[in-house]
Amino acid sequence: MKRTIYSSVFALAAAVTMVGCGDPLLDDLNSNIEVGSGDIAMAETYEQATGLFLTAQEKMHDVGAKNGAHVYQVQFNIHIDNYSGYMASTQNFDGRLPSTYRYYAEFCDGPKASFFNVAQATLPVMRSAGKLNLRELGAMCNIMYCFSALELSDIYGPFPWTDYKNDVQEPPVTYEPMDQIYDSLFVNLKDAGEILKKFDETPKAHRDSIETILGQYDKICGSVDTWRQFANSIRLRMAMRMSNVDPERAKTEAKAAIDDGLIEKNIEYNTMAINSINHPLAFISILWNDTRMNASLENIMKRLKVPFMETIFNKNSGDIRNKETGEITMQKDSKIVGVPAGVQLTPRDDNNQYTKFSGVSSAFASVPLPLFKLSERYFLQAEAALRWNIGGSLSSNYRNGIIAMFEDFNIDRSDPVLTEYREQESADTSIDYVDPYNERNNKKGLITVGVAISNSDDNRTKLEKIITQKWLSMFPMGLEAWNDLRRTGFPRIFPVNDIGDGSLGNGRMIRRIPWNMTDAAAAQDVNTTGLQALGGSNLMRTTLWWDVPDPSGLGDNRRWETEAAAEN
Repeated sequence: MKRTIYSSVFALAAAVTMVGCGDPLLDDLNSNIEVGSGDIAMAETYEQATGLFLTAQEKMHDVGAKNGAHVYQVQFNIHIDNYSGYMASTQNFDGRLPSTYRYYAEFCDGPKASFFNVAQATLPVMRSAGKLNLRELGAMCNIMYCFSALELSDIYGPFPWTDYKNDVQEPPVTYEPMDQIYDSLFVNLKDAGEILKKFDETPKAHRDSIETILGQYDKICGSVDTWRQFANSIRLRMAMRMSNVDPERAKTEAKAAIDDGLIEKNIEYNTMAINSINHPLAFISILWNDTRMNASLENIMKRLKVPFMETIFNKNSGDIRNKETGEITMQKDSKIVGVPAGVQLTPRDDNNQYTKFSGVSSAFASVPLPLFKLSERYFLQAEAALRWNIGGSLSSNYRNGIIAMFEDFNIDRSDPVLTEYREQESADTSIDYVDPYNERNNKKGLITVGVAISNSDDNRTKLEKIITQKWLSMFPMGLEAWNDLRRTGFPRIFPVNDIGDGSLGNGRMIRRIPWNMTDAAAAQDVNTTGLQALGGSNLMRTTLWWDVPDPSGLGDNRRWETEAAAEN
């Protein structure tokens, strides 16, 4: 992205009036800007705008690029996928990643770099949308910018919202608190939705022009109205995220999003159909052997008898030998087996037994890369129904969420396999985790709840079932899974005996990725405005604005601290 620092009356006003109401990003960026130095990045032509529109879609969860798998690896897989309980690293990357929670700045900067890639593609279109008569395209780019900004904030915490949208990436920048960033995101998503809602009222020639663009360049939504529904669904995701810290506001925002209309299909990028490129996670797992199934995912899937487990994962790819004796404890192609998070990692060589554990399957390589699944929409509604009795019935939304999850793996709603799954009243607690390489890592399974929700279940049990099924359905979206773990404490993944940056203590979950402090000027910005906006130290243990105990008592997101204290 062009690093141009500029100012305007509108940018200044946004910075001053941000508290409590948010700022209208589209209006701000379409204003007459007084450039401080150099030229601000804008889309000058129809062709530039449409090309950037496509690029932005590819960059949200990186696909389509020559180095896409590398970008995806540092955006999600090398850290967040591990924190979520989905995947686990197999090697130490030349000593830079000795264990799951260890901090290496180059890797942990990945999500921030990906946000800038999206910003580089979206902001020029948003600035030029009015001039080019492409307001709908500007609104769609606004949605993608907000989507990525939300991910950025939910990973690190506060960030320089106003500076970043003005192309100021280099220090000095001013960090802004998460509640204010959320305010702005709500405003911008609503504004974008209003623009798209009025699309049918525009002249036919204009509608034809926009639909021609979507037919050629829209790879994730497919229609103006689906983009509008995507914006509303992000709003619902945000509302549920803040359900602990501001329940009344969360309820209001959730109801408004639901009433405005939610997605009716998966929002996803089909990398194989469009680019003939494998899913980046498959590339990382199959070709590089850098990631494997997490032990938590293995145990939960096995205890709940998830029928599509073998569609996603392979059995062990080679004979696995005991660490102490060298004897073969699991012959090749015997079982699906996950790697426990938090173990000391070793080089990726012939002696590394964890590379032989279960990676993703070749069938998974052709699975579309999801941004927002239909199943998540229904599970969000189910939680809203549980908490506030809004958005339809809990049971119907919960059922539809499970149906959508199974349909992702081509299991029809009428298939008896789905019925059998849904009717499980409890997990199979006889199944525990066994590490065939190091028996010291063996763990008793933690999940006991089944799938079926009954009237006799208390509300905490109902929430645990909703979030557990949501967690299963969202694979491989590690960030959303980690967000729910931090917010609710569910599902019950294994605690990680890894102190990370030294602030965690064994068994405590990582709550955020710290900011990179290796650059002196960037560190000064963190110390000047970042820490105050965060409300704590720049550590893995510091909780984000929305990561507070559940005042309703439904969640259990402080159980790691309790369990770790009891163990120690």
